[in-house]
Amino acid sequence: MMTINDDDDDEDEPFFRIHFVPDESIANYNGYWEQYTRATKCWTRLCLKCPKEVWQASGNFCKCHYNQLESREMVKKTKRLRKKGTNKKQKSSLELVNEIQIEKIEKDENDNISESLGIVISVTSSLNKKQFDQINQFITKFHTASNPIQLTCESQPEYIDDTTTHMITNDCGSSTTVLSKQIVQACVRHIFVSSIQWIASSLEQSRILDHFPYEILRDKRSPANTRGIKQCRFDNLPVFPSSCIISVECHSGVKSLKMTRNELIEIVELSGATLFNDHSPCQRLIVLCNSKGEMLNVKQRNDNDFKLSTTISYCKPEFLFDSIVRHEMQIIDDYCW
Repeated sequence: MMTINDDDDDEDEPFFRIHFVPDESIANYNGYWEQYTRATKCWTRLCLKCPKEVWQASGNFCKCHYNQLESREMVKKTKRLRKKGTNKKQKSSLELVNEIQIEKIEKDENDNISESLGIVISVTSSLNKKQFDQINQFITKFHTASNPIQLTCESQPEYIDDTTTHMITNDCGSSTTVLSKQIVQACVRHIFVSSIQWIASSLEQSRILDHFPYEILRDKRSPANTRGIKQCRFDNLPVFPSSCIISVECHSGVKSLKMTRNELIEIVELSGATLFNDHSPCQRLIVLCNSKGEMLNVKQRNDNDFKLSTTISYCKPEFLFDSIVRHEMQIIDDYCW
């Protein structure tokens, strides 16, 4: 049975909000304004000088103010470079450098930026052969030069990277899905997670339907009033602050999710946390362990290596996964061995 999200699911979203970022690595200590767009159903950061969307996701200015800033910097740099080894006559000609011309050059360069890759699909391990065949039919039927559709990796459909735009998974009802490695990887990369019903319904109606009604809101184990997976998609801030230091033991990976230790380490780094190394000074350390036996071995070693001032929590990997798919750092004590 097809499950479609309530069209009014995001009516409770405000139009504007201010995001406070205490992390010192963020330039704007006082926070920055964001605007909610109902058409795309996502938050966008606003320029510091006007209420327009920033041109670059991690930037502070819209395209216009960014170009103005870059133009001034380019003029200064050009003058500095050409002053070296030139006579006074040449210097005077440099004073005629036109900022408008420089802006035009930058505009032409920006207009030549390569277009979007279109729809790039990855799938979860929960899909069966019939469902995967539907995805292949979807690609074959709707792929065009102007709207390309492809798998992230044809030889490995479950592979996901930063080019992936859509993660396709099963819908367990009420816009929920079973937690899998691919779901965690999609959430930590802020990728759109869709029900396979979007693919099936598009094929039935012979057109690509709006994907938002088929968006997965949460994993099956999360509380019914949450929508963490959707939150991951339209809120690009990391789940953990950089001050959160995590050590990954789990030398055999996480078998329940068929996740290797290297994949687990990558998820820690993408989540915003700092991966622990021997030279990391810390007052609080979170150690991920697969079992109580592994925890006891690591604890014995750490008791000798760490000062008494360091607080160490030995947690199950589920602490990391639940924090990511719920887009909120969970209570550590609930996951301790």
